[in-house]
Amino acid sequence: MKNVLLIGEAYSGGVKTYIDTIMMNEQKPSPVKIHALVSSARLENQEIPGDGYLVEDFLSFGKSPWKLVKALKAIHKIVKEKNIDVIHANSTFAGVLMYFYSLYNRKIFYIYTPHGYYSFKNMGKAKKMAIRLMERRINGAANLVIHVSPSEEREAIDNKLVSSSKSIVILNGVKDPETQPVRKVGEPFTIVNLARVDDQKNPFEFINIARKVVEKSPNVQFIWAGNGEYLEEARARVKACAMEENIMFVGFTTEKEKLLERSDLYFSTSHYEGLPFAVVEAMSYKLPLLLTDIMGHSDLVDGKINGLLFKQNEDHVVYEFIQDLVENKEKWESMSLGSYQVFRERFHTQQMLKSLSEVYAA
Repeated sequence: MKNVLLIGEAYSGGVKTYIDTIMMNEQKPSPVKIHALVSSARLENQEIPGDGYLVEDFLSFGKSPWKLVKALKAIHKIVKEKNIDVIHANSTFAGVLMYFYSLYNRKIFYIYTPHGYYSFKNMGKAKKMAIRLMERRINGAANLVIHVSPSEEREAIDNKLVSSSKSIVILNGVKDPETQPVRKVGEPFTIVNLARVDDQKNPFEFINIARKVVEKSPNVQFIWAGNGEYLEEARARVKACAMEENIMFVGFTTEKEKLLERSDLYFSTSHYEGLPFAVVEAMSYKLPLLLTDIMGHSDLVDGKINGLLFKQNEDHVVYEFIQDLVENKEKWESMSLGSYQVFRERFHTQQMLKSLSEVYAA
């Protein structure tokens, strides 16, 4: 039996969902024993599960060399106590820890999943070069790099962040909802986004588009659920437009399933993604998709079967698409079923865990 240690410093958002999917699903990869080492530093109104989870806040080392050393010592202690064979690091900070630990211990099989490379963010040229150098070193230390979407892998290879010989794609997956949505005729057409309110997710463009849609179609409602550094500023901008009843930033919610059940369309204005779990979850709830045409999103929209990809400055395309779905029930129903079909065929938990099981047990 192989012993696997998942490391996730950023235990929030997609990384949290990824680790929890592996740890808590009844179809855990086997024959392996899996442990998860996480930091509580970025928790948002949530608790870390008990069984199999280990907590070490030194993983969130920031710019502190002292915390970095403490984190590496904690990892080494777990490796010895749990007889770890495989370390699977998730996202950038965990990747940095994996890189430094690999300099000391080359007996471990190292796997790295970036969940969207940090260098794909908008930043200055010098900073981008420095971060890409670190990302190349992280990937160089890994025995295997798992990308969560074909477009993420393509971008990484094209930018010489990783060699194709050590890269594979395992698509993110979620399970079927416990209940299927029953949508009522006559309610406001509800457009939802589940994401952090930060620069990556581009909330102010979301507001700009939502405002123009509502001006033409007052029966359309936009809801953004999630915390983040721009939450209060986003709320202030909506208030300044006097559109609080149609555009709502509700903050973190423990009832995202209920929100997805009563929504009609998933709308994201993100600048970049790996492969967002929130969109996959929306597909499992049969929501059509309206997404920016970026890495990660492009793997989720299948032609015109389940939604639309739009580019910057294509606002008119967005308005027409939303209006068409509001007025054309048959088209909405077709795209709704299309989303669920694409989810079942490509993005179900079963496929993700089966592929991971094969990697861990190899």
